[in-house]
Amino acid sequence: MDVDQFIADAEAFHQAVSTEHFRSGAGLQAGLKIGPIYERYLPLFEGERFHEAALWDLEPTQVLYLQDFIAGGYLQNQTADLVERYAAEEAAATVEWDERPVSYRTVPVLIANEADAVRRHALEERYLTALATFNPILEEREKRLQRHARGFGLGDYVDLYDALRGFHLSELTESMVRFIAATDEAYFAALDTYLGEMHILRDDARKCDLARIFRGTAYDLWFPQARLLPTLHATLRDLGIPLEDQTNIHLDTAERPLKSPRAFCSAIRVPDDVRLVVKPTGGVPDYEALLHEAGHAEHFGNVDRTLPFAYRRLGDSSVTEAYAFLMEHLTNDPRWLDRYLGFGRPESFLQLEGFHRLYFLRRYGTKLTYEQLLHRADEPGDVAPVYDELFTRNLGVGYGSESYLADVDPGFYAAAYVRAWIFEAQMRRYLQREFDDEWFRNLKAGKFLIELWREGQKYPVDTLVRWMGYDGLDPTWIMEDIRQLMGVP
Repeated sequence: MDVDQFIADAEAFHQAVSTEHFRSGAGLQAGLKIGPIYERYLPLFEGERFHEAALWDLEPTQVLYLQDFIAGGYLQNQTADLVERYAAEEAAATVEWDERPVSYRTVPVLIANEADAVRRHALEERYLTALATFNPILEEREKRLQRHARGFGLGDYVDLYDALRGFHLSELTESMVRFIAATDEAYFAALDTYLGEMHILRDDARKCDLARIFRGTAYDLWFPQARLLPTLHATLRDLGIPLEDQTNIHLDTAERPLKSPRAFCSAIRVPDDVRLVVKPTGGVPDYEALLHEAGHAEHFGNVDRTLPFAYRRLGDSSVTEAYAFLMEHLTNDPRWLDRYLGFGRPESFLQLEGFHRLYFLRRYGTKLTYEQLLHRADEPGDVAPVYDELFTRNLGVGYGSESYLADVDPGFYAAAYVRAWIFEAQMRRYLQREFDDEWFRNLKAGKFLIELWREGQKYPVDTLVRWMGYDGLDPTWIMEDIRQLMGVP
């Protein structure tokens, strides 16, 4: 296939799939219909396309990104029917609660908002029971992914993505195992404190209790729904970025029954059509999710449109996730809280945020270990008990085995998140060093970020962090963040 035609078709395919996911998540349709899209663009992923790409007269990095795209598209095409079935069944699923059917997708919000522990545990049990009905579909998908991943000649599923995405999974996993061990004392002390406030013993605690803790209802007064969008606009305006003037970034705030309860960003055509979808439900999670997705939206909305497709939309996803976390973690900055929300004494809130961040790092560090076991298991169902064991041990609450497949993102996206968290902590210190502690209200910092965003994902975080003067990705700064937030030595 001619390389120029391939790239043009690849971008058209990406736009079509992104549109389909947007329409489903925005509640404009029930389920996904991606099968016909793959059929229309089948030549992108068939035959020897993966190996053919290695011969194209392009920069080596661009070739690698396109090979990642081809491999991912091929694997997704082999499982498209299962993905459609899963999306349709999930969208249609309900859970019986308070003598009425409740949409399965909204149950996590109900769980986090349920103050009564007995009711919360009962609702989680019903949710997990419904989730388990999807596992036969997801197990078949996992088997297909493993089987077809071996066809690229780079080893198994784990080896394939480690080679294509440069995660250095062994070293990253070992680093996170050490991180988990080093933070045991601080994590479990904080966990017991928060569970104690709810009169729950750790042995009786469930994952839903963490959802309740992190819901942070005590701080709803400081994070009102009415100020959510104005706060985003004000924050971006102080960086010299007037969101209302960015006609390429579309803000979807309409209320729809099937709309995802969590904000998300769809980069349909970078940089000309980026959708930021919001369904406010109230409280801290709304602000964190919106700021996170706004980070994605600003990144993709400011990419240089003259860059090749591979650099505009493909590449190291740790990059865009780091920009998203940079915005999200503004909610952890006492100066930002005071300026934009009038939250003048946020000490207890920041301790909770520190615990929340520590939880996520331990959780995703655990995912790195677990997902390598899963993707190398002859029978995926055999590792379901291992999922429960690992997560219950490292996070201190009963997880159950029902989510052993639903709690897995394709292509080791967990590794992208971990790398993004590490890079964000280092990037934020670079911004503070160059533009002062209140970099978020400095027009020069805004211009600097826009210049970074213009590069898309051409450069992986390993390159960017060295450009900022560091020796490499270093989790030391995350540890420093958590200690400061939680007030621990």
